[in-house]
Order: sequence, then structure tokens, then C-alpha cells
Amino acid sequence: MIFDEIESAVNIIARVKNYFNSKKIESVATRFIRLFEAHGVHRNQIPRFFGHALTLKDLQDDNSLTAKLDEDMLDAACTLFAVRREWLDGADSVAHMSHDFYKRPKDFHIFINALQLSNTEERLSGELFAPNGSASDAEAILVLSEVIGSVGDEPIYRYHLCNNWYFSYWKARGYLTACVALAWRCKVYVRGTFASKKSINKLAKGEILLGCQKEGVESLIGKKWYPEDMALKSEAFLLNIDPEIDNFGFASSLDLWLTLEEQGFMNIGIKEDAKLLFMQERLKYSSSK
Repeated sequence: MIFDEIESAVNIIARVKNYFNSKKIESVATRFIRLFEAHGVHRNQIPRFFGHALTLKDLQDDNSLTAKLDEDMLDAACTLFAVRREWLDGADSVAHMSHDFYKRPKDFHIFINALQLSNTEERLSGELFAPNGSASDAEAILVLSEVIGSVGDEPIYRYHLCNNWYFSYWKARGYLTACVALAWRCKVYVRGTFASKKSINKLAKGEILLGCQKEGVESLIGKKWYPEDMALKSEAFLLNIDPEIDNFGFASSLDLWLTLEEQGFMNIGIKEDAKLLFMQERLKYSSSK
């Protein structure tokens, strides 16, 4: 009996040791390298791409790099790839800053304009990842990508995560559509991909480096669609919106679209006038509100 208890205790201790041994502590130097490689810059290419007096000798091992890294370099790397310093320090698992423009299309417009002014490459685009279904807790995320340089012929991107868009909720859908329309009007073209709720939620947390080919935005594969259609076609705008009781969700979403259109947020920069189509669609739900 007593030997069984001793054996059990030993096994527990062994499992605890194995657990902590498996949770390797990642140094700042290791994260620094991982940050660049996740965005397509090989370890040996970092001095050429990043500068800051780094040399290949500094990159030969983590100890050499740790000795060279200073606060200015670490801050510059975070700024270069729009990641949080807390992540690079290893103090937090959230790598990317999240931008929340729910109910704030004007702020989104300011954000887009600021990115365009600061981007010397003048190459900025977006991709809207929307959930396949209409689950109430399923998020959509808008990822803006800007070219910040190149290594050889390969462009290197910086990513900006815009989240807090519950895709089936009528109010979120309206403001998300306004942001997509504003992007298009600024000539920032937004592609669309339907993906699984699980995959989108992983990216929405900001814990995965968006440039990583295995886990980032390139890993989300799904049916393509045209997000700008939400500003042009009522059927695209209403797709997978929760109708709620007595079609309240449909009626409210159409009312919001029309309100935002009156405020100038639904103009995507082409001559096509969708207002009449949305007004006609709204008449179908005239008894809902």
C-alpha cells in the first residue's frame, strides 16, 4: 500500500518536471529572430533588411544577438512589424495590437489615411475573413496588409488586425460594411474569404503572428467573396445576419445601412447607387419595427 502511494507520488513529480521542461522559456533574441522569419525575412537577411548596425556575426547565435540588442532596436522591430513590445519581451502572449472600429467609421477613415501617408511603398490592401455560418459569437476580422520593403523579389508585409466584428449581429455588420466601403473609397481594396469560426477566432486573439505562413493569414483557406458587395447589394449585406424576432435584425440592419449611407459612409468610390435597392429591401420588413 505504502509503496503504491510512493510510486504514485514519484509519477506525479515526474509529470510535473516533464511539463515544465517542455515549456521552454523563449529568449528575447529567439523571439526577435522568430518575428523576422515569420514575416519572410531569413535570419541571415536581417542585417540587410533591418539595419541598425546589426551584422551577420551578431546573428551567429542567440548569445551574440542578445549582447547586441538594445532598447532602440527592440522598439524599432516592434514598430516595423506592428507588434507589441510586451510580446517581444516574452511577457505576454498577445503579439498584435487590436484595432476596434466598431461604431467608429470616422476613426477607421483616419487610420487608413495615416497608413497611406506613412507607407512609402504605397501598397496597402485588406482581407476580410468572415465565418462560414451565422453563430452569434462568430467573429469576422479585417486584416490590413502594407508592403514595408522587400528581400530580393519578395515583398515584406506589416499587418494590422481590426476585430470585434460579430458578423451575424446587425449593428456590427452595418459598421463593418461602412469600414469596407471607406477602404475602397481610399483605394485600399479589400478581398474576402469565408473561413471556419475556429480559425478566425485564433487570429482574432492576436496571439499568432499574422505573417506566419503555417498559422497566419495565409493559412486561412476558404471560399472567396467580395466584401464591397455589402455596400452595393442588399442580399450580400443581409447574408447570415441573425434575423431575430419578427425580422428585427433584418429591418434594423437595413435602417443602419441607410443611415450610414446618408452620412456618406457607404460610397465605395464608384457611380453605382445602391440606396434605392436597399430602400426597396427595407419595405419588405415594414412591419418589423
